[in-house]
Amino acid sequence: MKVPDYELVSKQLEILVKLLVNSERFEHIYGVVDFCERLAKRYSMDMDKLKVMALAHDLFRDIDGSKLKKMAKCYGINLTTLLDKKPILLHGLVSAEYLRKRFGVQDTDILLGVAYHTSGHPEFGIYSKALVLADSLEFTRLYDKVNQLRELAFFDIDLAFKEVIKNKITYALSFNLYVLPDTLETWNKLVEEEEK
Repeated sequence: MKVPDYELVSKQLEILVKLLVNSERFEHIYGVVDFCERLAKRYSMDMDKLKVMALAHDLFRDIDGSKLKKMAKCYGINLTTLLDKKPILLHGLVSAEYLRKRFGVQDTDILLGVAYHTSGHPEFGIYSKALVLADSLEFTRLYDKVNQLRELAFFDIDLAFKEVIKNKITYALSFNLYVLPDTLETWNKLVEEEEK
């Protein structure tokens, strides 16, 4: 299948971002674009692909939960008990399916990255990892250790990804939040790979 023109896809996504997200989210999305550009330079990655991911990852984040459920149903996304309870967690999955259906994106790393940017996924490649890092570390994010994690992101992308996943788990436990099943699977795979 023909690979989409990612530059053209980005232009169309930029229009949608203006229409669909609130001003705070808009600033965050462009912070993710900026951080992706920096990671792309550091690791010689295709910025056009990363820009599509950055623009799409939170495209549906401000959509009401009941609408997200309807969109998920239309896209054939399985509603687990957790997703039914917390429909906001569907926003990445819906965005990935939107990229696939609307623009013909077939690249697994792009689709996995967008779908699971909140939780991580055990099958992530470098582009998916870069999106998770940019989403967690862009310069409007302020929390303990964020500066150390930013530095690490430009030193070793795999190690930085592992630390960001660890940070997500620690944060969830600290505030009595759900630890997402994909986050646990991702962590276990990272530990398993280290033991090899």
